[in-house]
Amino acid sequence: MVHCARRFYENLVPSCTIYDVECPDHSFRKFTDDGQYLISFSRNNQDLIVYRPTWLSFSCKEEDCDSYDLPLKAKRFESFFTQLYCVSLASSNEFICKDFFLYMESNQFGLFATSTAQIHDAPATGGAVQGIPSIEKITFHLLRLEDGFRLDERVFHNDFVNLTHSMGVFLYDDLLAIVSLRYQTIHILQIRDSGNLVDRVAGPHQLPRNHVENGLDHNQINMNNSFLSGIKQRLLSFIFRSISNEETDKTLVGSLNLRCLFISVHDSFSS
Repeated sequence: MVHCARRFYENLVPSCTIYDVECPDHSFRKFTDDGQYLISFSRNNQDLIVYRPTWLSFSCKEEDCDSYDLPLKAKRFESFFTQLYCVSLASSNEFICKDFFLYMESNQFGLFATSTAQIHDAPATGGAVQGIPSIEKITFHLLRLEDGFRLDERVFHNDFVNLTHSMGVFLYDDLLAIVSLRYQTIHILQIRDSGNLVDRVAGPHQLPRNHVENGLDHNQINMNNSFLSGIKQRLLSFIFRSISNEETDKTLVGSLNLRCLFISVHDSFSS
């Protein structure tokens, strides 16, 4: 009888929608893919606030539940979510990039980004591409979402990475690919189980005629093909991962030159 009852209640379907719930004055970003965490940011884009859903809070055992009123606390946000922590990510002149968030489900790590304001008329110095904006400081923060502990961070100075909808950064398994538009460089990092960000490959991979586009709007971009940038990033990460799994000499993996691979991928999609 006990086993039958458990099977009967294996799937529960919510049948009530609650409106005008009193919510904190935060900017809610998204749920993680596994539904364990709700990501939100403070209105000043300085702090990260993470909640855990408590899911089912109220139930009705009667046949006609529509005639019963829910308790007053059912309209409170705290009845459905529990705040785990609030962590300050950005400094006084930095802001959290609300459109950027990557989740590593295997370790429950979260990758966030903060940056200073864009400089649109920055001079092209040190090998930078003319016409690409510059950001004085971009910081990627790797956090353990269970308790908000900051595991590691990576800082880019006077660079430009398209963080809108994570277009310039892609996570494949434990490999993180970051595309620098300003310096036409691909940085590939490995996220260790310990939470450390380790450089695997970094270097320029594009000739002047083959600029990394990545959806940025400037004179050298064919906007009709901008949506292909995400496919190119995924294919690049997949190729590198496949090679690193097959390579026995790790010193060769560390010095792997992805320039020809990326140019081939770029040209194949552009042709």
